[in-house]
Amino acid sequence: MRRFSAGIRVVTALLSTVLILTFERRIGVWAICVLLTYGLWSGQLLWREAAEMTRDAPSWVYWVDVIWAVLMMKLLNNSTMMLTVTLVHPVVLVSIGYGVRHGLALASVAAAGLLLDSGSELMRSFHEGWEQGLPALMVLALVPAAALISRPMSMLRRRLELIGAFEEQLDPRRGLRPVCGELVERLRESTGADVVALILPLRIGTPAMLATRHEGVFRARRDVHTRVEALLAKLPDAPVSYVGRRWWDVRPTVRLPAGQQLIAAELRDGLATLSAELDVRSLHVVPLTRYSRQHGHFIVGYKASNGARWDASALATTAPELLRIIEQATLVDQLQDESASHERARIGRDLHDSAIQPYLGLKYAVECVALRIPKENPARGEIDALADLVNGEVSALRELISGLRTGGKHGDDALIPAVRRQVRRFSLLFGIDVQIECPETLPTTRALASALFHIVNESLNNVRKHTGARNVWITLSTEASAIRVVIRDDAGTMLDRPEADFEPRSLSERVADLGGSLQITRPDGLNTELVIVVPV
Repeated sequence: MRRFSAGIRVVTALLSTVLILTFERRIGVWAICVLLTYGLWSGQLLWREAAEMTRDAPSWVYWVDVIWAVLMMKLLNNSTMMLTVTLVHPVVLVSIGYGVRHGLALASVAAAGLLLDSGSELMRSFHEGWEQGLPALMVLALVPAAALISRPMSMLRRRLELIGAFEEQLDPRRGLRPVCGELVERLRESTGADVVALILPLRIGTPAMLATRHEGVFRARRDVHTRVEALLAKLPDAPVSYVGRRWWDVRPTVRLPAGQQLIAAELRDGLATLSAELDVRSLHVVPLTRYSRQHGHFIVGYKASNGARWDASALATTAPELLRIIEQATLVDQLQDESASHERARIGRDLHDSAIQPYLGLKYAVECVALRIPKENPARGEIDALADLVNGEVSALRELISGLRTGGKHGDDALIPAVRRQVRRFSLLFGIDVQIECPETLPTTRALASALFHIVNESLNNVRKHTGARNVWITLSTEASAIRVVIRDDAGTMLDRPEADFEPRSLSERVADLGGSLQITRPDGLNTELVIVVPV
């Protein structure tokens, strides 16, 4: 568009010069200077565009075009009507590039410049009767009308800009959640909104991502996702706008597209609840629709009531392309899951053929030694305990290999059994009594279960290495979207004084990597207690 504008500007300068020299009987020195200066300036802009030396198109360039046209009308006598047409070019391009409001502002300045020039041909025609003034009035109305006529092109350009920017910046190969997070943040920046949300269906496990002005990008909790999705299900399959009005404001609160049969009053309560849920006063809801089915919604919210003035039509026309990017990211996640399942199965087969065999040999050797030792021998109890320990390790290894070979998510409930086994092993090997309080199941992902297991294990090792405790109490529980781990020892009771302060740096780093918090306190002033909270 910049190159097209630069070319039109040069053509306008050349054509105006030829026509002015043809129709004007007498041209002043100032008029010639302004005309030549504009011609040289427009030629330089075209050369810079051709040489790709211009990266953006500042709006002041079009203001120069308007000022030049108005100034030439003031300096000339017989070419005013002709130069009025040259105002259409900057007004139209500003409307397309910067919005209709900017175009109308530029057109208003141009019209004011024409009306203030009482000696121009245009103003003289108003004093000669309505027959001569009517064409002049139509010419004068042509400039602001050009800004309004350019609105569809402005919307199309905004749509193309959104599509181009998102396609350039969003890489579906990163996966669904990163792409959705980047999408809502980019959309929030481009719309200037306070909140932008992308609500995808919860039933298929897709996320609800939000971007706010102060909190950045985050994933909504499951309960929030459920509530918002229930509210959106009541809306029509078309863009809807809502503004929370004061009690004395009689303007409509809900705006629907033309042709919708729904009554705005039926949607008012649901949209008011949705705006309260997102803590905004005005919002736009744009559905993601393909093949006559809804695949989610975009929500653009503003703290102020005038935020609804932002036109959601550009986002509505862009939504199918954005949905295509989201679907590509979803397919990438599915392919990664399938590849991971195949890889897990292959590793499971390899482990079954190699890693488990030495453990089986050790198991049989320990059992053979136990059979050779009489039951009344004091060493028999230790050998039996060692045999139980080996059997437990073989069972755990078989469970892990089974999960790998099937490719399923068998690690979802693996945390509690793994911690219980580790507590038994720890008590047996080091003689420290460990009591654990936890629910029967605590569903987590395998990665989170592994991280929490290492945290508990490292905490027990710290108690063994750095304290003289003989008893340890572990509590695992869930709270609002988080897992809480409390580990307490009796080292202070054994010493009859508090232990020296100790900062577990590696443990703090593990917890920080999970986005959690770690607190070390002495509730009774004597014994140490670690409180670890990790978000799910």
